[in-house]
Parts: sequence; C-alpha cells; structure tokens
Amino acid sequence: MNPPNQSELPSPLIERHRLYVLQASCLLDTPPDAALDRVTELATRLFNVPIALISLIDEKRQWFKARVGLEVAQTERKDAFCAHTILSHDVLVVRDASLDPRFKENRMVLGEPNIRFYAGTPLRTRSGVALGSLCVIDTKPRDDFDESQQKLLSQLAEMAMDRIEALRSIAFVDPPTKLLNRARFSDDVRTMFEERRTGHGSPSHAVLINVVPLGYLDQTSISVGIVAADRLMAAISVRVEQALVEKGTVYRVDYARFAVFVQDGESAAMRVIEAALKAFDAPLVVNRIPVDLSPTAGLVDLSGIDEPTDVLRALMSASEVARRARVPFRKFAKRMFAAQERTFFILNALPQALREERQLSLAYQPRIDLRTGRCVGVEALLRWFHPLLGAISPAEFIPLAEKTALMPALTDWVMDNALKQLATWRQAGILLNMSINVSVLNLEQRGFVIRYTSLLRNHGIEPAQVELEVTEGVLALNAQSVTDNLRNVARMGSTIAIDDFGTGYSNLSKLQLYSASILKIDQSLVRRVLDSQQTRILVEGIIALAHKLDYRVVAEGVETPEIYETVAGWQCDEAQGYHIAKPLTATMFEAWHSEVKQDTI
Repeated sequence: MNPPNQSELPSPLIERHRLYVLQASCLLDTPPDAALDRVTELATRLFNVPIALISLIDEKRQWFKARVGLEVAQTERKDAFCAHTILSHDVLVVRDASLDPRFKENRMVLGEPNIRFYAGTPLRTRSGVALGSLCVIDTKPRDDFDESQQKLLSQLAEMAMDRIEALRSIAFVDPPTKLLNRARFSDDVRTMFEERRTGHGSPSHAVLINVVPLGYLDQTSISVGIVAADRLMAAISVRVEQALVEKGTVYRVDYARFAVFVQDGESAAMRVIEAALKAFDAPLVVNRIPVDLSPTAGLVDLSGIDEPTDVLRALMSASEVARRARVPFRKFAKRMFAAQERTFFILNALPQALREERQLSLAYQPRIDLRTGRCVGVEALLRWFHPLLGAISPAEFIPLAEKTALMPALTDWVMDNALKQLATWRQAGILLNMSINVSVLNLEQRGFVIRYTSLLRNHGIEPAQVELEVTEGVLALNAQSVTDNLRNVARMGSTIAIDDFGTGYSNLSKLQLYSASILKIDQSLVRRVLDSQQTRILVEGIIALAHKLDYRVVAEGVETPEIYETVAGWQCDEAQGYHIAKPLTATMFEAWHSEVKQDTI
C-alpha cells in the first residue's frame, strides 16, 4: 500500500480535534482491559504472528492499550508505524520494512523488536476520528497477507472499537447521577462546532443551571454529614432531570451545575430556564430537614461563541453573575470574560505586589473630634497602583483577596506599615491614634493576637494607640476564634470599632460580645441625612441609642458643611470625610495636620 503523500496529511485543525477526542475518551494511561487483551491474543493466533497491539496515537507517543509480544508500554510517535496507519482509510500492509523507504531506517526495524512485517487498520470512532490502530507484527517478511486476512483484521478492529466506544461511554457518564458528564458535554460541543463549520444544523443556545454553590455543599457536609450531602446532591439531580427531561439531554458539568442544549432559539431557552427554576419552588427534604434552594441560570447564544472551549466558561460566567446579582438568570455578554480575566490577573498580581515596595501604599484619612474640631486619629487605607492596570480600587481587590489565602498577608502588610508610620509620627511629636481595618479571615486565625502583639512591640507602639476596625458583618458570626481574638485585643488596651454600621445586621446587643466600644456609621447613610427624613431619623436614633449604651460614635462620609453641622448637632463624637480631608499620603497629611492642629474645622 502506498504511503500517504503530503497533501493527505491531516491539517493542524483536524489533528487538534483528533487529539482532543483522544484525550476526552479517557483511555490513555488506563489499566488493561480484559476484552481488548483477548482481541490482541486472538490476532496473534489467527495471523500466526508474535506481536499484536492496540495502539493509541498521542501527540508525541504511541501508547498500547493492549499488547502481546512487546514488553514496552509505549514508544515515540516518530517511530510508530501506527502513526501512518491512522492516515489510512483501510489496512496498511508493510510486507518487508527493511525494504520500505518509509521504515528501513526506523529504530524499531534496525533494533528491537526487529519489525519486518506490519499490518495495521485504523481504530475510528463513530464520527470518523482515528484514535489509533489494531496491528499485527512479525520479525520476518511476509507476502501471504491477502485481502481475506486484511478483511479479518478489519473485523477484529471493529470488535476492538466496539469495546473502546463502550469504555468511552462509561467515561462520559457521571457515576452518582447517571447523567452525561462534563467530558461528554465538551465532546458534544466540539462536534457541534465542527458541524456548524460544515453548514450542518446545530443547537442555537445553551443553558446552565447552577443550583447551589460548592461552598453550600461543603457546609452541608459539615452540618449534616457527607451521606446527607450526597442525598441532597442526588435529589437535586433528580429534580433537574425531571424538569428538563423533555427539553433536551441533561449534562452534569460540575458539583451542582447542569447544562442543556436548546435547538429552537432564545424563547425555547427561556422555557428551559423557567422549568428548571420552577422545579425548586418546593424545598427538598434531607434527613427530615426541608432545604430551600434558589438556583440561578446562565444563558448563552452559541452563535456568539467562537471557540468550543469557551461555551462552558461562558455559561458559568453568566450563572455566576446572576448569583452575585441575586437574580434568576443572566444572558452571557463578552464583557463578562473581560471582568473574569481582570479578576484572574489581579489575584495573580497581588502576591508580587506584596513582595515589591512600590506597588502597595497607605493613605491616611483624618478623623476629628466634633467637640474640639481637632484631629485625633487617622484611618490607614490601602492603595494599589499596578504598573499595567494603574490604580486598582480597594473595593475591587480586597473582596477578591478575602476569598483567598492572600488576605492574612495583606493585613499583615497594612498593620506593619501603618504602625511603622505611627511610630515615625509620634517620634516627630504628632500624637495620634491609628485605625486599621482587619478582615474576619484574620480574626479567625489562632495566631492573630500573637502576630499583632509582635508588630506593636517591633515598632514601639502602645496598644491603646491603635484601633482595629471590623465590618458590621462580624456581628452575624458566632465563631469562637473571632470572639476570643477581639476580646484579647481589647484586654491589651486597643480599641475595637465596628465599621459600616447601620446597613447590615445592626445588632447592638452583640457589640459587647465582641468588646467593641466605637460605632462608625456607614457613609451611605451619613451622606443621605439631608435628603431623606427616614435616614435622618435612623442616624439620629443610632447616635442616641449608642450613647445610652456608652459607645463612641463616628460619622463616615461627612462631605459637606451642612452634614458636618447636622451630625455635630446630634452630639456625634467624631467624623471623617471629604469635607474634613480626603485620604492623604503621609507627607500630605503632615502638611495638613500642621495647618489645622491649632484650629477647628
């Protein structure tokens, strides 16, 4: 049989697709399969040869799923006869490899296993993709391999391929739910895109249902046990499948994420979403406990997606945006990719920013005593200027850092540099207190107080000169480690302040539990005291009640003289905001402080 000429070689696109299908088959580097072993054993007897192989052709190697007469489990692809076979549409026969210009210099001809005769036939999937070959090999040349034997070899290859397809099907099924899995979803997406390029009809949209985030399932496992969590996951899968069984094939693509392809446009896709969300109107019952779930959905118009690998990414992006916005669904827009890429870039750039001295810095916003008008302290505010992205808002990168292991290191950096600056100012006669924001993640660490104490000692700062701020969300926690750390910090003499108070839990009864002595009223409330009668009543009431409970009150967001006079008239203790001063660099603050230290605001 003639070798394929250059024009018959597969295009890079076709080869990439072939390798993708091979990887998705989950066959490479798997344990032996008894059925395929029997095929190779039968081949050696039928054709009276010492070697028979079922070979899979990877990017740089051929790997033997089944073999007889050969010790090695793989060889380099450049030496593989089977790499030629997958380019053929029928049996490739090499009667004497030592005389064949393609193979006479081949290492497997010149050395072990001393191939002379070779016959191989491609192993093709139902869609026509060649994964490898079934081949028989002899160490002696042969001229007797006629058409009937070639047909018999092809029949054996069909048997082998039936088994391989069965193994692929097993690899494409999610064992707990029996639904098709992510590998099958990705394989089907790839096939759809190939069909779209050739003009064949394909689904118009894809829908992803995100029933619950992974963190919820983890918490369920902790709360009621892994067995109950598994039951919950099974019940979720049943609900989804029952709701969508008539809408299309359901894939389980992640822990509690399910995908469906839709044929008939966006209106049909919306009906899929409505059916899936409606399925969870009633709670699930696990261990006699009713569990209310609120799924979110992502909708993707497949005509707007350029690459198969972007489909699942787009679906997850849209459903995650919906979850964060607390809405039932979102339609994918390409700007979501840009936002995710920026998020990924920021998280990967932050460790380097912590190592370098030039990217991170602190700004200091003055706080004044409303009775005297004098500056009594500053709040240290973290700033990040990235060499490529420029200024990155703390409102953007701090919430991201709080979801990773970076937050403790970031807080350490802030505390260390803020205390260093405080020590410098006190040595220069600028006697102020420093307010530092601390994440709940830090307070959950057992060694937090030890680290804090060490930093105070290193910079020669007394605990009473420092105030630690925690957000109002800490009031929703019952973590013993958080309570213990805050109490220990307060016993040392530092002040505990509750930041952003009035917009969240507003649980005054818990303030004593966390040893707080200062409330900082959230700026979103303070800015509206002149515009909303309800807000005026709320802020004035918070100040009055806090004073009765012996808490000191700070108004944030004081941006106009009118707001300043209003909160001062309500006997608020301290204020900070743009009317007083914007966050300043250390040098700018020193100049500002020098001008106002003898005056009132």
